[in-house]
Order: sequence, then C-alpha cells, then structure tokens
Amino acid sequence: MGKGENNFQDEIRGDGRIPCLVVEADCLAEATHKAIIACYRNGIYVETPKQRPDMTLGRDADMTIVVKNPDAEPKICIPGIHDDGRGVLQYVLEVTHGIHNHWKKTPEHPEFWGYTYNERVVDQLPFVLARIKHDWEKTKGQWGQGIGRITGRDYQFTTWRPGEDIVLEQDDPPCWQSGRLRFLRNSKGEIVMNYQTEWRSRDLLKAWNENNIGQVELMKLLGAKVSNMLEVPINLGSYIDRSSSLHLYGLYFDRDGLEDKIMDMEESHWSDRTLDSRDYMTMQPDMTDIPWPATIEAQKRLIAAQMQREKETGTMNASRRELVNAGYDLEKFPYPAEWDTWPKSWDAEPDPTKLARVL
Repeated sequence: MGKGENNFQDEIRGDGRIPCLVVEADCLAEATHKAIIACYRNGIYVETPKQRPDMTLGRDADMTIVVKNPDAEPKICIPGIHDDGRGVLQYVLEVTHGIHNHWKKTPEHPEFWGYTYNERVVDQLPFVLARIKHDWEKTKGQWGQGIGRITGRDYQFTTWRPGEDIVLEQDDPPCWQSGRLRFLRNSKGEIVMNYQTEWRSRDLLKAWNENNIGQVELMKLLGAKVSNMLEVPINLGSYIDRSSSLHLYGLYFDRDGLEDKIMDMEESHWSDRTLDSRDYMTMQPDMTDIPWPATIEAQKRLIAAQMQREKETGTMNASRRELVNAGYDLEKFPYPAEWDTWPKSWDAEPDPTKLARVL
C-alpha cells in the first residue's frame, strides 16, 4: 500500500467512535440481509481481525438485531452462510446438545477449540429452569387459577470464565457472552418467551446467520422444556441479538468481491437470496451415486455415524464414502433420541459443585 492509499484510509476512518445500529426484521434471512447492508453503509472503517497492512479496511459496528418471528422461514440468507447443510445441523447440535464438547483443547490436543458454547452453559441451565419453576409455583393464582407469574429479569446464563478467558493463553475467547429469557403476557393472556443474547465479537458475513440458527433452535428447546415443566403453552416471542463488534472483514472485500455482492443485495429484495433451513440442511451431501433421503433424520444418522467413526479411528467428520466403505449402514444408523428434543441434562437437579469449576 502506497503513502497515498494510507492517507485515504486514514481519511475515511471517521471520528473513532463506534456506531450503534439497530436492525429489525421478521425472520433470520431478512435480518441477515439487512444487517450486512447496514454494517456496510453505516459501520466504521476499521482494521478487522486478521488484518494485514495492505488490506482494505473492514466495517464494524455495535449492532442490535431484532427478529420478530425467529422460527419463521426462510432462515438462510445467501451470501450470509458458510457451512453446508450437514455442517449447519452439526453446529446446531453442538450448541444445543454439546455433541463436540470433547473437542475442547487439552494438553494432548492443543489444536482443538479453546471452548465450546454448550460446555459453558450446560451446568447453568438446570439452575435457570429451577428459578423459573420456583417463581411460577410461588405466584400461582395471581393471574388466574393455577397460573403463575414468571416475569423475573434473572433467567440468564453466561459463557465468560475469567479463569480461562482473560489469560493470555486463551487466544480466542468465546464470542457469545450470555443468554437471557424474558417471559411476558400478551393481550390474549398467553405467555410469550423472548430470548436475548449478547456477543463480544463476530463475523457478520459468515457466522451471524449460522450462529443464530443455532440460537433459535436453543430458544425453541428452552420454550418446549419450560412448557413441559409448567404444563402451560409457551409462545415464542422476539429473538434479540446484540453484538459489541459485528464486522465485515476487509479480507472479504479484497478476496471475495464483497462490495459488488452488497451492491447486488441492495438492488434486490431480501427474499431473492434465501432458502428454508430444512431444505438447506437436508441437501445432498457427497456421494451423489448413493440414494439419500432428504430428511433431517438422515443427516442426524450421518452425524452420529461420524461421531462413532471418530471414537473408533480418531477421524473427525469422516466422509460418507469412508463410512459406507467401513460397513456403516447410514440408512439405519441410530442417533440419540434426545437429539429430537431437549437434552437430558436439562432435567437434572441443579448441581452447585459444577458451577465452581472455573472462577
């Protein structure tokens, strides 16, 4: 980069204050589309993670994104998704059921992840659920016969562990920081569960959409668990996502032509580049010569077989061909029944000893 280019980049930086942007949408796909454009147009020019001296400045903003109907389709926005369908479903199961909590780094495997979201929150959720049930039982009858009141502001769980995350040895601390449930009653007297999340930093183009497909599935399971626990219907309300740093990498502008893609997005309706999440997650994987049922259950069988193969050989995410050649019957391979509902760990009694593992 020449001296003139350096001067130009300094001129476009603005006043050094982080802009705070708000986006509202009906579904995840619309929210992704609008957020990318808003960050591009109104975010600050700044070095993004992995910036190099000769790289275009990226965009960054503090962003709050409200999705009014989080379980509505479409949920997938192109180009806001990176993994293939199997990868997205695998990620959902990592968040909701902790299927890869064993991929957290150890002295024997320093190349593994510094954390998993599930292992950070799984021990807290029985406490959150117990508090909700306690508040409900304590206030039964206040809103009608047998109806309690769960309007607490403390139904929350966090991922940040100072003992692990503030030290220099942790080079990639969790992006997701906390989750919070808010229960309100609507004009019909129905209970509505809203879900709010806080994030430290994340990639808007390739992470935000997938992150929140996982978070919405977590939201749905929490709503189902609370409904079962209290024996009352729970409606899904808004999903509210706030990021202190939501950014578009400078690398994407230089390598992937992101600016041209955003220009195209601005000239078209958000629905022109979308897919239903079930259609996306059931797309044909590798080995198109083998019949493949386009179902979520088939993908779960594949993921379960990959996990079994990992136990046997250490191979992570084995291909369908490797599994078939090794004798796996992918049409019948069983997967855990709890993958179709909330994890069994949520039914456990709160265990205070697990909360003191890392201060």
